[in-house]
Amino acid sequence: MGTAIDRAIIEASSALVGEQLRFVELLGGGQHARTILADGRSGEYVLRRFAPGDPAVEHEVEVLARLAPLADLTPRVVAHTDRPPPGSMPGSMLGSIMVTSRVRGAPPAPTLSLMSIAAQMAAALARIHRESGDGLREVPVRPPDGRGPMSDMARAGWPALECSERVLTHYDYWCGNALWVEDRLTGIVDWSGARSGPRGVDVAWCRQDLVLLGSPTAADAFLCRYESCAGVAVPDIHAWDVQAAAQADSAVETWAPNYHQVGRPQLDAPTLRTRLDAWIADLLQIRPAPR
Repeated sequence: MGTAIDRAIIEASSALVGEQLRFVELLGGGQHARTILADGRSGEYVLRRFAPGDPAVEHEVEVLARLAPLADLTPRVVAHTDRPPPGSMPGSMLGSIMVTSRVRGAPPAPTLSLMSIAAQMAAALARIHRESGDGLREVPVRPPDGRGPMSDMARAGWPALECSERVLTHYDYWCGNALWVEDRLTGIVDWSGARSGPRGVDVAWCRQDLVLLGSPTAADAFLCRYESCAGVAVPDIHAWDVQAAAQADSAVETWAPNYHQVGRPQLDAPTLRTRLDAWIADLLQIRPAPR
């Protein structure tokens, strides 16, 4: 039935939904929340436990309400609380809990074509960006503060970023937050970080993920498909790619466990660093055309 904390999450979630739930498996894909698949009389649920003091639950509840038009791609909130029921593990230890419906699927299989991943994730992102981010926290707020040529380029290009048009951005749009049934995209999950921001934030982040997965060609195909589905060009994509790469530059090795959790054990720290360094080298050589 999992660890002691898993059992505590199950019991607290059972009290929230009014039926006894059963641990099925621990779900991977990220390090922000502990995520459990459980079932009960009414069906399957996804239980997410956030660290004490983390405001992610309240924020994600609001975001998922805005995403009702994408009900075929996003989970439905069943119950949530930042105060676990009496008798459970003390709230200072357990943290806050969110129970949602289960979106069928799993991270994309390693055998699935990266071009297919790119095309379907681009089409889904175009739909997401039709929703309003008004009232949500805004991004970006400042350029990356790292050191090195990539961070220098990001800071130099910061004033020219096009930030006037804002949409609802997922803010962590990568393959680990996408669910698939065989070769079909079935859902996008983990909305706790969603923000109001320029579309280039998500577009560049997903392009970088495709590069780390091993295909700059798929990254370019993603951009073309996104622009076609959205009916909008992203003329400053180089600038957004630079911002994303500058953020990744000091941290990419630490992402290996996330990729391992979604079935990509070959993406170890050295491989991620090598692929990002090659991407950065290309970005440093490219100079965007005058606007």
